Amino acid sequence: MRSIVIVSLAALVVGIIAGLGAWLFRSLIAFFQNLLFLGDFSFAFDPTAFIAESPWGPGIILVPAVVAGFVAWLVKTFAPEAKGHGVPEVMDAIHYNEGRIRPQVVVVKALASALSIGSGGSAGREGPIIQIGAAMGSNLAQIIRLPVGQRLTLVAAGAGAGIAAAFNAPLGGLVFAIELMLLATNATTLLPVAIACVAGAYITRVTAGMTPAFNIPTLQVFDLHAAAPWGLVLMVPLGIVMGLASSLFIKALDKTEDAFEAIPGGYIVQHMIGMLLLGVLIYAVQQLAGHYYVAGVGYATIEQVLEGVLANPWFLLILFALKLLATCLTLGSGASGGVFSPSLFMGAALGAMFGHVSMALFGDIGVPITAFALAGMAAAISGTTGALLTAIAMTYEMTRDYNAILLVLIAATTSWTTRKMVVGESIYTIKLLRRGHVVPEGLQIAMDHARRAGDVMREGVPDTRTYQVVNDAGTVKVVNPTDQTTIAHIVVERRAGLVDVLKAMEHVDAAIALVTDHPARQDINDIIGWISAEEIARASRRTARLMDSELNHKGK
Repeated sequence: MRSIVIVSLAALVVGIIAGLGAWLFRSLIAFFQNLLFLGDFSFAFDPTAFIAESPWGPGIILVPAVVAGFVAWLVKTFAPEAKGHGVPEVMDAIHYNEGRIRPQVVVVKALASALSIGSGGSAGREGPIIQIGAAMGSNLAQIIRLPVGQRLTLVAAGAGAGIAAAFNAPLGGLVFAIELMLLATNATTLLPVAIACVAGAYITRVTAGMTPAFNIPTLQVFDLHAAAPWGLVLMVPLGIVMGLASSLFIKALDKTEDAFEAIPGGYIVQHMIGMLLLGVLIYAVQQLAGHYYVAGVGYATIEQVLEGVLANPWFLLILFALKLLATCLTLGSGASGGVFSPSLFMGAALGAMFGHVSMALFGDIGVPITAFALAGMAAAISGTTGALLTAIAMTYEMTRDYNAILLVLIAATTSWTTRKMVVGESIYTIKLLRRGHVVPEGLQIAMDHARRAGDVMREGVPDTRTYQVVNDAGTVKVVNPTDQTTIAHIVVERRAGLVDVLKAMEHVDAAIALVTDHPARQDINDIIGWISAEEIARASRRTARLMDSELNHKGK
């Protein structure tokens, strides 16, 4: 294993590159949006301001479709894994490809996503940045020849740095890596990830400033502990509503992907049809409501919801439904982009609507509408992505306001639980499940890492129909009692970790491990127990029983 210093230095490089990549990616989105909507060659763009009405008039309908043709060709030709929202591909690489991500993903993902979002596609910029950061981590790890375990750490560091850079949220990036990327959390994995997240966020602060993603002055005078507790109580039904909405989003996107894949003509035709329908939608919204509310990342709409400018509950409900439709058309037809920003949009709209309805029913409960919107944003992220702790941390970091944290905690947790009961899979894991790849959701105790050989061994010296230990000229030997053929084995100390035992058995293809307090002596009289596949399976079953509280446990 390379020194933790080497891995940490590599993580620092990855974090810096991810931060610079995020800055370049945001600039690309701004350039394409200005060019495609307004005909301007400019990188200037305020994500919290609405796009001006396009001089193309109804011709703006064709822009997303034409761009979609090029995006689909680019992705299909050079990097098919750049299709979609990015995070599932990173998780798949971690769990099923030893953290290997092809280098061309960086360029293709950046260009395809910037074009998709810049042409009006309803998608977020964070998913692409996560995939780009992870790809950088993977390729740097391969260049300096890190072993697989440390390569996976560097992939997670790149993904976390991507989140940190995209939202100026280093804590959110760290928690995101812990929740969805890291296979183990300890000093050797957390330190590199933390370094990368800090570096990514620092570069963002240098290039984009210190201001939070959203400014919500209405919450600065909000003091929940002095108010009635009804706001906290209402977070439970809000969380249920958001959990159901998250389930709807997950299933709708999944079914939309199926529907577009059934259209004859292949990926390019399918994506162009989807984005043509999106063009009709965003043009209609602009003509009827005055802005391209559901186009792009949607930060301008979120800002107006948080500021209380958009306050009609019926209009907020319509915005939620239209954003859901726009995102399904965009990502379901094969665009490249993330799901964080659409989730934030839908959460803010539905949360604010819930707040208005609550006030109409119960009067002034001492909680501003903005707090409902903020809780809805966190609940949408936790329900949709399964990243509960990330949602809570990022909501705070994006707003820099701690006043609504109690509301956020209840709403986000309730939403996650509701979605887990209704759908089971997150928007990330359901996509992997379609490929037959099962990826765990949520943190679990690492029992296998905590167990020692002495905890799982069968006591005594093996003397069965399968294994028999004999003394061969002062050396321990395992044979088959039937034909006396030698069976590959290893000798381990009682205090050896179970994972280390499994690694050693795999290394020499051993069928059995003999346990002793004095492994160097190779004396048959020192053997106190033995471990075979049966004992390993028995230990795994005990772990499974401890995990029996899983919400979607079959048969309950």
